[in-house]
Amino acid sequence: MTLSALLSASALTAAALTLGAAAAPDADTPLIASAGFVYVAQPDPDPDAIVPLPAGENAAGEMERMQGVARAEAWFETLTTLRARFEQIAPDGTLTSGDLALSKPGRARFAYDAPTPMLMVADGSTVAIADFDLETIDRAPIASTPLRHVLGAGPSLSASGAVTDAGHARGRLYVTLADPDGENAGRLTLVFEDPDPALPAETLQLAGWYAVDAMGGLTEVLLSDVETGIRLEPRLFVLDDEDVIPERRRGRRR
Repeated sequence: MTLSALLSASALTAAALTLGAAAAPDADTPLIASAGFVYVAQPDPDPDAIVPLPAGENAAGEMERMQGVARAEAWFETLTTLRARFEQIAPDGTLTSGDLALSKPGRARFAYDAPTPMLMVADGSTVAIADFDLETIDRAPIASTPLRHVLGAGPSLSASGAVTDAGHARGRLYVTLADPDGENAGRLTLVFEDPDPALPAETLQLAGWYAVDAMGGLTEVLLSDVETGIRLEPRLFVLDDEDVIPERRRGRRR
């Protein structure tokens, strides 16, 4: 699997964050707001839980969007570290799982459970994806991926121009991101548990995300056992060639 394929929808779907075997939606279908994709946070999206909100030109709908963006942004500002288990359903229905670690600014690690031979590490400047079966590592600048919005490696959500929709439905806050320059097709929708929007933003909990790629493929990720503000070993966010590529092959590449 190439780096471009892994990052086509978002860096967060990259190393194998895929969870849902549901059929992909039409690219023009309005869901949570005028242009965003939103599904309930469960492996088999329930059509009844896809809640349309007023279009962006509607004053109430625009206020809903602005409040949602501000609330998510405030949560990201307080986030320092996060650790969780993840489950991912790929567009073909393949289920994988593993451990997630995030550390702002710019660091992340998605370690997949066996037998998935993948590891993704963001070290603050680049995103590296290792395939232990193929003994390869592919890298891309973190600034070229949506991961920068989550890890504080770029502008704030409101300043990024990446937010297309935001709103509440059934105790959850949804924020949909897309490349404002249009260079990378697809959308990423972050899902937060937010049963009472009147409470401080620190009470939010990241529940997972959904990504729709350029081909309409839906990847779903659910988080569990989420911990924030914990100490994480810095070595988690380092991925060197010697960790993946045998010395005999590294020697031939010199």
